[in-house]
Amino acid sequence: MALTRTFIGPFRRRAFADGLRALLEDDPNLSVTALVDPEDVERHLAADQPTVLILEDRAGENEVHPLPRSPFVAVILVSSEGTDVQIALNQLDSARLRDAIGLAEQTAHPKVISLSDVRPVQPPLALPHFRHGGESALRSVTDWLDAAFALALDRLVAARGGDAGGWSGDLAALMAGFGAADTSEEARLFGIMLETPLWQQRLFRTFALEPAEVRAICLAAAPDLDQRYAWAYGLLQNNYAEPRPSGSTLAHLLDPDLVGAEFTALVTGRRLFARYGLVRPAPAPADRAGEPQPGYRAAPAILDLMLGKRPRGGGGWWLQAAALPALAELTADLERLFTHVADPVATIAPGAHDGAEEVAAALLAIGRPVLRADAWALESEEKLIDLALHARLHDAVLLLEGLDQASDAARSLCLSTDLQGLVDGLVLDGVASAPKAARATVALNIGRVEAEDRKKRWAFAMRDNGLGSDEETSAGLAARLRFRLSDIRLVAELAAGRRRAGDTSDTEDLMLEAARHVSIRHAPATVRRPPLHFDWTDLVLPERIEAQVKAVPTHVVNGPTVLDHWGYSRRLSYGRGVGALFCGASGTGKTMSAQVIARALGVDLMQVELSRCVSKYIGETEKNIDACFRAADAASACLLFDEADAMFGKRTQIKDAHDRHANVEVAYLLQRIEAYEGLVILTSNLKANIDPAFLRRLRFVIDFPFPNAAERQMIWERAIPDTAPCAEDLDVAFLARRLELSGGSIQQIAVNAAFAAASDGGVIEMRHVMAATRAELIKMGQFTAERALEDPPSRALITRGRA
Repeated sequence: MALTRTFIGPFRRRAFADGLRALLEDDPNLSVTALVDPEDVERHLAADQPTVLILEDRAGENEVHPLPRSPFVAVILVSSEGTDVQIALNQLDSARLRDAIGLAEQTAHPKVISLSDVRPVQPPLALPHFRHGGESALRSVTDWLDAAFALALDRLVAARGGDAGGWSGDLAALMAGFGAADTSEEARLFGIMLETPLWQQRLFRTFALEPAEVRAICLAAAPDLDQRYAWAYGLLQNNYAEPRPSGSTLAHLLDPDLVGAEFTALVTGRRLFARYGLVRPAPAPADRAGEPQPGYRAAPAILDLMLGKRPRGGGGWWLQAAALPALAELTADLERLFTHVADPVATIAPGAHDGAEEVAAALLAIGRPVLRADAWALESEEKLIDLALHARLHDAVLLLEGLDQASDAARSLCLSTDLQGLVDGLVLDGVASAPKAARATVALNIGRVEAEDRKKRWAFAMRDNGLGSDEETSAGLAARLRFRLSDIRLVAELAAGRRRAGDTSDTEDLMLEAARHVSIRHAPATVRRPPLHFDWTDLVLPERIEAQVKAVPTHVVNGPTVLDHWGYSRRLSYGRGVGALFCGASGTGKTMSAQVIARALGVDLMQVELSRCVSKYIGETEKNIDACFRAADAASACLLFDEADAMFGKRTQIKDAHDRHANVEVAYLLQRIEAYEGLVILTSNLKANIDPAFLRRLRFVIDFPFPNAAERQMIWERAIPDTAPCAEDLDVAFLARRLELSGGSIQQIAVNAAFAAASDGGVIEMRHVMAATRAELIKMGQFTAERALEDPPSRALITRGRA
């Protein structure tokens, strides 16, 4: 294929020109040369070959640079300050220049040139002739378009007696650019175009097009392929402000004897050409609302295909070509469906856990690409038809996600639009039944994702990202993290990025750290994520209580073994999750224990904000609670209800509507805890206030006692960090013996004493601790307890040992 010559310069900053050349030299379609002498420009441009000339915009203004007179040249003006780029669109192949700009935008050296402001410049009236090198689908289209416009302009000029209407340019140059008017040549070029893979293997086969429909597509796409065709339409329609063809203009180009009404029938019929809108009315610009319809255009997906562009996606849809291992039973169901049913429609019931992700993975497992789209982003029937068009062009199944959460208008659009015959398969996520028009509908059973499935997915994701596939690590992650498929991939990618950046941590630690970052996006406003600073060494509990607390995370980690492999799941009547109630006086370590457990498991702790959950409006509290459980489930987090008796209180006899509503909330909480598969921890100062129905469903009910003297001394020692400056008279053993305080109160005293010391010499002395202790006792209303501090310590001793 002939290369497009690309000349750079001259530039006042030679380094800038060298950088531009380095950016473009890797393009196999370009032959790049840097010019040093200004006189070299005209000499090199003398040959009639396709050429791109990159010149310096020395004025730094938006005016058009004086262009070389050669009709084969396209010019890009670049500010060497790296801020502006202007494009003089005096060329046939504007796609070539867009590709070149795209190359510069995607370079790994963005500091060399900034293309932050790319804007078109009004082209001059001189009409150059700039062609692709080599044989390509686009070349065959533009060759035929040249011949078709040559015939049309020849007929127009003949009908007007040589009058060019309002055209102010060189009419002869315009017509010469399209070549001679020759009917047989037009037919020959049309036949050549139809033999290219674009038409023969893709569009003909996919849409069963007739010749007139092929011509209509190319003619409607012409203004987007080259500016010359837009000018030609302006001349043909005697309206140079409208670059797109009207229905009557297209009809005349297809057949001089065809009238506009017949063309309208062509684009509104029942053939695939019309149903997909391969040629459709162009949207009216916002500043021209209410004016006559601006003309016709080709469907954007078809135009992208003609230009050889990848699917653009965005706007709520994307093509998925790879996935983690799928569920075996779901994969088998879909394979049977797509093997025995033509154009099947499948539904995923509302609330199915990760249903769309699982179905996409299963479809990819049977060799069916998937085009996924968010239902909420669908604003019109045209957009939905465009999705069907993209899906058909890529032999993909169309998966419409989140219909249960979309607006009524979007949901109605998805269920009422007739897509029968437009897609090779349709999956509706979030509906109980398919549209009545669907001939073959199957309700998919997503099934349960077992720990063994999760283990395979974690192993695959780690191996795919160069992190190995350690069996123990993948099993541990599967037990702790019930992440959805997309989150598993993201966690592995983040962990691999940290490893490439030089992090030498253990793979499991890398994955757990990445998982915590990924889980952040699932946290709603009704929960907060406290930092997890504490570990097992910070807890001071009686041996029996500590053993019970340490048993909680082991139930989570060993859950797959006991429930799945040993078969105990069949013996559980209340679900697979782990529920625990920590009860005891304030400050005895209940909340700290929850944080320690979450840290030991390597998961987030989501603490429910009761003030944001409880609402006076009926149903709002339940909805907020559901959001908390959904977020915790998606993040595999430990869900903490602090001061749980406020929400989990006993149900009462119904005396009025308030009692009925309160009882409904408690009953809903009961059902939600049963259904949750993760870890839920409740804390309460008053176990007697918790509804007995909750206690029966909780696997752990742990009473946190008040610490004894020995335990209080250990808490005092941990409350003051090793790095804190302490005086020799500090005697925490005396404080532990004399005052029965909870761990929370002791920590508060230690903090207040430290702040007092920081303002008074910078050393924590016994007097600072005594003053802070008196203030804490008064705050708690323990006025008589203050007398225990009146006797001085029996000895001055710094007790700073660590357990």
